[in-house]
Amino acid sequence: MKFLVLFATLFGIQLSTLAFASLAQAQEYPYFEYTAYGYFTARQYDTFKTVQNLNPYTKREIDPTEFSLEGKLYLTNSSAIEFEVEFEHGGAGSAMEFDNFEEFGEFETEIERGGEVVLHEIYYEKYFDNKVELKAGKAPLFISLGSILTSPKSRLAVNASDAELRMLPEGWTELGVQVEKRFGPIKIGAGIVNGLDSEFYNSPTWIGNGYQRRFESTNTDDVAGLLNIEYGSVKEAYGMAIAGYYGDSQNNRYKKDKLTVPAHVGLVSAIVNYRFGRVGIMGQGIWGQLENADKISAANNNMANVVKPKQPNLGSRAALQTIQLSYMLTDDLGVYIQREHVNTFEDVVGNNFVDPRYDSETNSIGLSQWWDQYCFVKVQYGKEKTQLVGLPETSNLRIAFGFDLDQLTD
Repeated sequence: MKFLVLFATLFGIQLSTLAFASLAQAQEYPYFEYTAYGYFTARQYDTFKTVQNLNPYTKREIDPTEFSLEGKLYLTNSSAIEFEVEFEHGGAGSAMEFDNFEEFGEFETEIERGGEVVLHEIYYEKYFDNKVELKAGKAPLFISLGSILTSPKSRLAVNASDAELRMLPEGWTELGVQVEKRFGPIKIGAGIVNGLDSEFYNSPTWIGNGYQRRFESTNTDDVAGLLNIEYGSVKEAYGMAIAGYYGDSQNNRYKKDKLTVPAHVGLVSAIVNYRFGRVGIMGQGIWGQLENADKISAANNNMANVVKPKQPNLGSRAALQTIQLSYMLTDDLGVYIQREHVNTFEDVVGNNFVDPRYDSETNSIGLSQWWDQYCFVKVQYGKEKTQLVGLPETSNLRIAFGFDLDQLTD
């Protein structure tokens, strides 16, 4: 029943969006456009009962994975305000609060509209005559395929990269100021954004869990710098890029006294996404370094139980590689093969140890079929193998069904 209700809701929003968009085109400034996409996923995968029992068993689940509503208010012909609201996994979650007057400073969890209903993006966008574009607010970071190819229509696979979810924040956006300037086919971008919170780094997601979305406000005692150079357009499947991120994450902790040394995060990525007729190639390499990873692990291991990462052991270096080759059989049907490798324990320092469970490789095949201009179904089957001795290879089958209206005008 939940599945049917969600589908009916999404279909209704799609129809109203089409009607409103055509009306908005006839209006003068300011005018408003919005679009949306959403999908849910059925999944069958192998898992294990306990670490003592490594005989895999099959589990099946279905999930209203994501619904995203994007709006853009055009103020003039050179400025706009853009926002995106995401509903993940069907609705509201929990938000966390910190009360430093409660005993020795306690974390509290309250059930309210937070967590999985998020204002994912909101920023002011200004275009200058000299081809300079400025974004001020919470905007996507140009650092990986996952933060660039956000809509289902921009990619064939269910996710732009599954391996990214084990190393970086998912759909990474941050508060700050970003500036881009185009020189012919080359675009150079730079920015200053709020840093991560090292309090929540853990083994399964490396720095990914340091993305600040638990609390109502964002700590900005530490900031990070961005730099990227793009040739063509990665988003439009005719470009390549290199990007970098560097910033501290020590002082964005709530329990500052537990970590007294810097916790700089450095990332470098190389990204390519091209389509030559019916043939496509998409890939990326991301390399990361975490300063004082052993001290962060020790500090996180002494956190209160309500927020303490279950696996605080951290690698000091991490790396990821993704490659996908695709072929469009028709204008609406594409197939692909994909290989992803991620290792968040490329190196360790101090008392931390290499955990081979987080050195994994996944090989997948899949197809993407568009039933009409907006609705799609995607099927992906993959096998994953880690370097942990005795852990069997596992399989994963996903079927995603949803819709994606066209992207907003840039």
